[in-house]
Formats: sequence, C-alpha cells, structure tokens
Amino acid sequence: MTMLEMRPPQRRPDHAVIPDADTPWLQALDQALRVQGLTVERAPVAACAYAAYLSGASVVALAPAEDASLPDTWLSLCDRGAKILPASAILLPPERAAEASSWLEVGFDDVAVMEQTPADEFARRVVGRSRSRQMRRAMASVDALTGLPTLEVFNARLDPNIRMSSRGSVPMAVAVLDLDGLLGVERQRGRAGARSLLTDVARHLQAALRRSDTVARLGDERFGLILNQISAFEARRLMYTLWRSLSWSEETLGLVGELAGQVTFTAGVAVFPGDATDGPELLTRAEIALDVARATSQRRVLLYAETCGDSGVDVHGTDLRWHRVQSAAREEPE
Repeated sequence: MTMLEMRPPQRRPDHAVIPDADTPWLQALDQALRVQGLTVERAPVAACAYAAYLSGASVVALAPAEDASLPDTWLSLCDRGAKILPASAILLPPERAAEASSWLEVGFDDVAVMEQTPADEFARRVVGRSRSRQMRRAMASVDALTGLPTLEVFNARLDPNIRMSSRGSVPMAVAVLDLDGLLGVERQRGRAGARSLLTDVARHLQAALRRSDTVARLGDERFGLILNQISAFEARRLMYTLWRSLSWSEETLGLVGELAGQVTFTAGVAVFPGDATDGPELLTRAEIALDVARATSQRRVLLYAETCGDSGVDVHGTDLRWHRVQSAAREEPE
C-alpha cells in the first residue's frame, strides 16, 4: 500500500452512497438526491458503509439485514476514523417500521420506511442534515464574523508551536487581547457597529503579524496570538505597536463615528519556556496576566512574569522593575 493510499480519503461534500437494489423507491431516492445537487453512487447492500468511507461521501443510506446488530451497524460506519461522519440514514421495509426509533437511538440521523416515506421528502431531510453538519464543522474552525481561526484551532496549534520552539531552543509567546470600550459603543450604536469594530481589529491583527504567527478569536471581545521566535520584551513592544496603530475603516466610522476612539485593548502575555512549557498552561498564564492588568488598571500590557505568580491577587507584590508606567492611567511605558 502506498503512502497516498494510507491517507484518509478526501471528503466529497455533495456525494451520496445508497444501496444498489433495483426497486422503484430506491430509483426515486436516486433521482431525488440528484435533484438536490448530489452525485449518487450505488454500492452492494452489505458494503455501503465502506463505500461511503472510500469515496468520502457526505450522505450514506444503509439497508441492514433483519438480524443485523444495531451497535455493529453503527460501528461499521464510524470505526474507520473518517474526518467527518456522513449524514447517515437507515432504510427499512414496511414490515420493520416499528424498529425506526431503535435505529435513531443508536445514533443514525434519519430512518425511512421504504414505499411509505416519500423519497423526495427523505432526500431533502438527509441532505439538509449533511449540509448543516458541514456548516457546523466549518464554524468550529473559522469564526463566522472575522474569518479568524477559533479557540479550538488556537488550542490545537499551541503544542506543535511549543515543540518547534523547544527543538530550536528559541522563545515564543502567547498573548491574549481583550477589547475595552466595545460594549459601550454597542449600547449606543447597536450591534452592527460592534461587528464592524471587531472585523477591523481582526484585519489589523492579521496584517500586522507574520504569516508564521496565529491570530484567533477566542470569544466575543477576546483575541489570542501565538507569536513564534519572540522574547518577552519583544512581545510587549509588539503589543504596544499594535495598540498605537489601531485604525478604523470608513464603514466603521460611518456606523460609530467618534466613538471608535474609545475602543482599545488590554493584553496579557506569557512566554515559553520561562512561564510555562505546555500549551494550556501558557494560555492560562497569559489570561492571568490579562486579568491582573485589568484589575489593577495600571498597565495596558502585562507579562505574566510581572505578576505575583499563579494567584494574581497581591497587587503590591507585582514586579514592576522591568516596565514602569508614567501614571496609574495606563499610559505608554517609559
């Protein structure tokens, strides 16, 4: 077997596999799926699950034997490790209609009683489930508003970046940015203005950082950065550069006007290897630094090393030797 054959098959989002049986209802289902924009593959009744895996199908219909085990039938569909499970349906003859609820309880998406369930209605249901699943999958990895990676992707990239930094014996940093003033603008100008501000911030961060870095949206007003080959002080300097260079599009200014000037951010930064040596802990410590910065209102950007450590509550114990501020109003550092 070649390396290419060992890879999971490419997913085909508009491909369906149904049993290769010459019945009027299955012929009607074939045509109904094609009307929905899918290509249709007919496979032997006992091999539909495997054919769906090999073809990367997004829809599969199974016609289990009367003595088929429900858990085993479900495992035949999902035990090969497909990247995304297809929308799965069970096809039953009329005399087995009473089994429908049992198949749904196992985990299948839909059940059709052949000759009783209209084929076109069933095709619309199962295709709708497939496309909904694809949309949810896309939204899990890409933020719908900003187009940035999501928290799930951010977490998945952390440890590989740490391993690369460890192998090269170079530092890296994680920064967490929380927008200030956005809620006030939203109350006065509405959600459309807030969305435009968030989009501008995302665009600004993407344009300012290197392609090897990662910018992700971690929450409504929160962004996360993975910064490779950068020291603590370089990371802090970068955060202030990002802060000073924030700018707004004409569309945003048209929606919120002068209120855009009230939106800025506070940031917490944690550095590998000094602050933590694994991804989740590095992110947690960047969030601790952010929380301390917001609680004390003394700093626009705070390194985890400048807090009092894990507790993050002893303000008087915060080490400010490396970076002092001109006043308690969080001015730019000296």
